[in-house]
Amino acid sequence: MKKDLKQLLKEECNFTPSDALVEEFIEAMEETQVKPRSRIIEFGKVCSDVFCVKKGIVRLFHVNDAKETTFGFASPGTIFMSPLSFYLDAPAFLMAETCKVPVTLLRMSRKTFYDFINGSDEFARWMFSLASAQICICERKLSLINGTAMERYQAVLKNRPDIIEAVTSRVLASYLDITPQHLCRLKQQLRMSH
Repeated sequence: MKKDLKQLLKEECNFTPSDALVEEFIEAMEETQVKPRSRIIEFGKVCSDVFCVKKGIVRLFHVNDAKETTFGFASPGTIFMSPLSFYLDAPAFLMAETCKVPVTLLRMSRKTFYDFINGSDEFARWMFSLASAQICICERKLSLINGTAMERYQAVLKNRPDIIEAVTSRVLASYLDITPQHLCRLKQQLRMSH
């Protein structure tokens, strides 16, 4: 059974918000359709909005010395933003873009988000738990997606099969911190061993 957005949002962290609060949060957001391979958050531009993925997958990445590094992926039920823009009103470093398929996004202004926090202790507790969970996920990624290139690739196959079909080989290689050519060799090695 496929989970709806409300259920996915409630499962993003240890704090379980009420159905009424989740519904109010979703209803306060603007829904938009984003084409494949489209930028949502641009490097060097201030984007203080809060986003929630309703359908599809969004890649979070940065570029350093012309090398793209994929930091992570946001799937349905994931809330994301540019922390620098949201918190400091500074230009974004992490970028966000859609992958191979269109994405349905929900978007909320920082002001509306803060209105929710100031108006609801339950919402503030939910968002604190969500922020803590996202920090934990970053640490878990470091512990799961490590080792040799083959071990990192196998960890993604096991732990995040949803992203394998949603992203290009170039994006997956940047997530694994290898070249696309090396990823191709890893795929061939796995096919030959099975």
